[in-house]
Amino acid sequence: MISRSGTALVAAFLATSPAIQFAMAQSGGSLKVVTRGTVSTTAVEWPDVIARKFGFYKSEGLEVEQALISATTITPSLIGGTIQIGFINASSMILADKAGADLVAIGQGADPSPYSLVAAKSIKSLADLKGKTVSLSEPGDAYAEVTREILRKAGLNPDTEVNFRYGGNSNQRMAALVAGAVDAVPLVPPQDRMLNDQGFNSIAFYPDYYPKLALSTTAVSRAWANKNIDTLRAFMRAQAVAIKWLYDPVNKTEALKSLMEETKADAGAARQSYDVYLTKLHIFPMNGCVQREGFETLIRLLSKVNKAVKVDDAVNQFIDTQYCPL
Repeated sequence: MISRSGTALVAAFLATSPAIQFAMAQSGGSLKVVTRGTVSTTAVEWPDVIARKFGFYKSEGLEVEQALISATTITPSLIGGTIQIGFINASSMILADKAGADLVAIGQGADPSPYSLVAAKSIKSLADLKGKTVSLSEPGDAYAEVTREILRKAGLNPDTEVNFRYGGNSNQRMAALVAGAVDAVPLVPPQDRMLNDQGFNSIAFYPDYYPKLALSTTAVSRAWANKNIDTLRAFMRAQAVAIKWLYDPVNKTEALKSLMEETKADAGAARQSYDVYLTKLHIFPMNGCVQREGFETLIRLLSKVNKAVKVDDAVNQFIDTQYCPL
């Protein structure tokens, strides 16, 4: 593990490490460049933030370029090859595969997503959402169905008593809530804490309803993956090193600083993210690999809202663990 006192020297050390020198020698003096796409930067991106900042990708011979892509185009971008690695909505990936895409999940994203349903300052409970508008990613998403289920359990009919608005990434939906354009939106740390500090109210915590449910995942095209097995294994090794680094309490101060720099969160919101993601939920598996249980739950939920997905669909058609660190 890397101590807090040593983190400032990590980048310089890695630049001259035997691992990087070997990787560069093998590739003719340059790093292997891959593009990783994502829709927004939240604490779910923490392992990637750490892997980039402290050179863990470079230590595996990789230059991982970042592309910020809209939620509606990131999956097509992955299918079309504009990006090689996508941090995408797991529901969208399954539905794309059902429509003929050949994508596969290799890495863990948010499972479960530590969503809180954050509501306007005047809304104190789920019951207060009657006649109000909730902003979600897309209607066929599993977490949209979870939101509807939460409302049902609170005595509301989501089909007739609550309005839904779909689209945009989490930052855009948060901005809509702040502007008063919508009345509630699911948010993850540190975004939820940032709004709580401004007087907005968290009225439901999604893991209380579904403790295992895949929201996002690291996905690739099978065709590209089959030609780049060593590259993907290197990518996953770097992610695993970053996750182990995150879980080491010695690195907490640097971890919080990195998250604050990346997401513009304040210290309180960053600490809350650490407590939820790393201490309470242990959201990142130590090897960074996709987990079966969350995808199994996801398939069951999607089968309720999309006829293309069957409750008995085999999870192995959507996930691949061969790239996991040994």
